[in-house]
Amino acid sequence: MKEVIIKETDKLKGLKLRTAGRAANLFWLGFGEIIPITRRGETEEAPEFALHIQCAWRLSANFKIVVASQDLFVPRSDWAEDDEEFEWDIPGNNRFDERITDFLKVAAGTLFITEVQVDSLGGLKILMSNSFVLEVFPDSSEEWEFWRFFNRQQNSPHFVVSVNGVEYV
Repeated sequence: MKEVIIKETDKLKGLKLRTAGRAANLFWLGFGEIIPITRRGETEEAPEFALHIQCAWRLSANFKIVVASQDLFVPRSDWAEDDEEFEWDIPGNNRFDERITDFLKVAAGTLFITEVQVDSLGGLKILMSNSFVLEVFPDSSEEWEFWRFFNRQQNSPHFVVSVNGVEYV
């Protein structure tokens, strides 16, 4: 499994980080050149490569966590409401939304991937310029997709890493 993951993730080396965000609790990142893509009859621009993460992860720099997966479930820093009123899935409500926005203001289009390390359980360590590191660590023994990587321009099958190993879907 490790060798197959290395082969796929080596495609990230040298690419610029362009975008990052979320859909519910799925963390997505976009890398590479901005290209036109057509979805549902509409053309839009997006980075060529996408990484979708659905397990534990953290983005750090200089031995400090910048943003991490559990930040989705914490109110943003200026939250003034009761905790009972906090709805993590409303865009802008949580610490992730706040911190990823701040990160992208300084990082989007300026950071590039210098190295990708993998482990035998599907974990990733993506080293970037300026000492940024994205660590992805599968954290479940259940039937679960940990992450997927795909190329939008080639419209090729997605490379999926799960508790069952790797597959192209």
